[in-house]
Amino acid sequence: MFKKINIKDLTQIAISTTLLAVASLVIIPIGLVPITLQVVLFLLIPAMLGPVKGMLAIGIYMLTGLLGFPVFAGGAGGIGQLLSPSFGYILGAMPVGLFVGKRITGKSSKIHNGVIMLIGVFILYVIGIVYQYGLLNIVLDTPVTLSALVTTNLTVFLPIDTLKVLVAALVFDRLNKLSFYKRINRY
Repeated sequence: MFKKINIKDLTQIAISTTLLAVASLVIIPIGLVPITLQVVLFLLIPAMLGPVKGMLAIGIYMLTGLLGFPVFAGGAGGIGQLLSPSFGYILGAMPVGLFVGKRITGKSSKIHNGVIMLIGVFILYVIGIVYQYGLLNIVLDTPVTLSALVTTNLTVFLPIDTLKVLVAALVFDRLNKLSFYKRINRY
């Protein structure tokens, strides 16, 4: 059951959405999908706020970018981003937010949180790779094999994203110990 969202919740969602936008501006361009700090926040925001508020923050971020605000990787925005091979990873952030937000609590261990976040990254990869494959092969008529996309993502991006999981889990563990975290209503 959904709870009524108050001003404090809206503020947390707005700050989280803004952090996502800022994290997307710094990129390392590498192939079809640039490296950004988005993944860290796709994991950390729902861990901190819970599944509902986490997905709202990610959803508002996605909608803001599709409406044309320059919040996606490297300052991109607009409905045309649906034709970007990296957009599947933004779409994938919603189910990742639900998964991570439901399974991480303030009482979970660091290892549990890290494993949940790593599973979240694999969910993100499945959605992102399937989107890339469909977009490139069907929409953009640029033939590429599924195995090539999987190999590229696992060899190039997985080591970096594993490091991002470690950062997100450690940051969450640290923030979880601070007094302000106890005032966050997770839902």
